[in-house]
Amino acid sequence: MPPKQQRGRVRIVGGSLRGRWLPVPHRARPTPARARETVFNWLAPVVEEARCLDLFAGAGALGLEALSRGAAHCVFVESERPAAGMLRQVVEEWQVAGRVEPADALGWLEKSEPRKRMNIVFMDPPFGSGLAARCCKLLVRNGWLASNCRLYLEAGKREPAPELPSELKLMREKVVGDVRMMLAGRTLDP
Repeated sequence: MPPKQQRGRVRIVGGSLRGRWLPVPHRARPTPARARETVFNWLAPVVEEARCLDLFAGAGALGLEALSRGAAHCVFVESERPAAGMLRQVVEEWQVAGRVEPADALGWLEKSEPRKRMNIVFMDPPFGSGLAARCCKLLVRNGWLASNCRLYLEAGKREPAPELPSELKLMREKVVGDVRMMLAGRTLDP
């Protein structure tokens, strides 16, 4: 049974960082431990040595969980400056292969050039914002996705799945608590 979340902190549930507590910024809504277990069961075949992008990172629980489980590198994009600062401090203290970008996810995807294509993208935008569909279009259009890419998306349990570009296909979904969890994958080579 995954550990419970404590107010202001969330625990890494698997891998080399298992058991470490991550501070949660005031307005962040980290993915619950039970949901992260499910996500990483889905991603187990592709997480080792993966290049990851954690959009709307908040506390960075998804990207840090990926690094804990063997991902090679993670770029964390977070628009709230205090949250980005907390996350940068954790990345430095834990000495993990990550980079924090204090920026708006949409703007960052439009302006940044991918250094390398991403194998895993995590997207946990504010519920009801419609940002996931817009980010998916930019990820495809601007060449961010590797041919074997997986995208994990979160939404409110009553929200419909975001409209995905034709290159992406919804592979799995599940509702855990108030969260609708979705896994999409690339259907065409870039």
